[in-house]
Amino acid sequence: MLLDLPETYSEEKRTHLTELRTNIILHLTSQHDPKKLLAFLPKAGLVNIEEGEKKLYIGFANEFALTQAKKIFHKSIKEAVHELYHPQFEVEYVVYPPFSNGSPLLIDLKKLLNIKDSSSNASAQGKKGQEIKSELSSYFGILFDPHFRFDNFIAGANNQFAFSAAKAVAENPGTTYNPLFLYGNVGLGKTHLMQAIANEIVTNDPRKVAVYLPSTKLVDEIVQAIRGNKLTNLMRKFDDVDVLLIDDIQFLAGKDKTQEVFHNIFNDFHMKKKQVIMSSDCPPKELIGIESRLRSRFALGLVADIQAPDFETRIAILQSKLDAKDEMIDFDLLSLIAEKITTNVRELEGALNILLTRKKLSGKEVSQEDVEACLQTLGYSTVTQKITPEVAFQQNKKSDSSFDHLVEMVANYYGLSVAELKSDSRKKEITTARQILMLIAKQYFKWTLEKTSDYFGGKNHATAIYAIKNIEKKLKTDENIHHDFQVFMEWVEQ
Repeated sequence: MLLDLPETYSEEKRTHLTELRTNIILHLTSQHDPKKLLAFLPKAGLVNIEEGEKKLYIGFANEFALTQAKKIFHKSIKEAVHELYHPQFEVEYVVYPPFSNGSPLLIDLKKLLNIKDSSSNASAQGKKGQEIKSELSSYFGILFDPHFRFDNFIAGANNQFAFSAAKAVAENPGTTYNPLFLYGNVGLGKTHLMQAIANEIVTNDPRKVAVYLPSTKLVDEIVQAIRGNKLTNLMRKFDDVDVLLIDDIQFLAGKDKTQEVFHNIFNDFHMKKKQVIMSSDCPPKELIGIESRLRSRFALGLVADIQAPDFETRIAILQSKLDAKDEMIDFDLLSLIAEKITTNVRELEGALNILLTRKKLSGKEVSQEDVEACLQTLGYSTVTQKITPEVAFQQNKKSDSSFDHLVEMVANYYGLSVAELKSDSRKKEITTARQILMLIAKQYFKWTLEKTSDYFGGKNHATAIYAIKNIEKKLKTDENIHHDFQVFMEWVEQ
């Protein structure tokens, strides 16, 4: 079929394919800058036309080139094929490695577009850029996701400031808001927005190299480099990076050596006006366990928060996801989802995926029963129950009211007030009692970190992480704390 042996095609077939490719390229010049075509399509060509399947196959030298070209040119290519060849034919993109070294199916794109070299080393720089991209992709094992773009990010009142800042950074990387620090709770679109910046930058200038690293991946890279005595090699890798994206920077807390190395990387990027973009669950000044010199540098550019979307924005997000999948669900059912899932965009999309899977498997339209079952699967109640506090306490010893009662008992045990336990006081006896309660909330009551931190004064969940880890260490070394912890656990388990 497709990639049997294109080299064995007859001269007539090769001529037909190259001529059609030429006409498609010329058609694209009416919608795209010729230099952009030269940057992405020099080693892309028609490799076959399947009349029976009604498909026209376009080959690319590698997966990276295919992904980028498809993202930028697909709509225009499809229009060109319909106009120049046949309106019923679809376009299929495939990787065809022989294009890396040239092929009779390729043509001189620079000559076709009448583009002259601006300097003798321009092409060499472009080639070096692609080599660097490939090398860094292999080394770090992860690059930014090309599917995260500005045009599929839903901007609303909750994220408009961050969205505008991100667009400004993409237009002038390294000079406008450097670094850009995005913060907000889990699942609100921080990763999408920061990677959209990188995609825009690389699209505007294909020579740019952007690398996305979750902080855990950064820590792993630094640890491995130190163990292998290859820290210098790692630092050289970052020399070739133009845009560095670090996700969940709060997880560098307590990792002193990693922070020291990242401090050097950050300073080098900032001095060379190379863009740094970071995300966290809290603003720089609230990062626990991060050196003050780093916290101050994180706030050098612009700090922007992303909040939970309002109802209208949640509906817009759901509708956008449906449009992208070419699906429809009744508005009232979307409203039910948006009313229940209020703080996590990722869960909104997860709910939608569950419903669409049910629809596909059953062959029936999504019903209210389907939505309620989906919400229950995700842990959301769809039934309003009238239960008195007394009944609730008897039914569930792990209820919130039981925890409230425990807090009162612990406060009395230490001669404190509940208000003191929920305050931000750093007095030793208050801190110890508060941290023990946080640990019990996590281990016994199965509270989330967000819920725990909110209960004790609305601190970010990084504070809860630090507190729980700290008290777990003390339990192993401090007999008094261990005794108190056992007493409190006996209370809740009675």
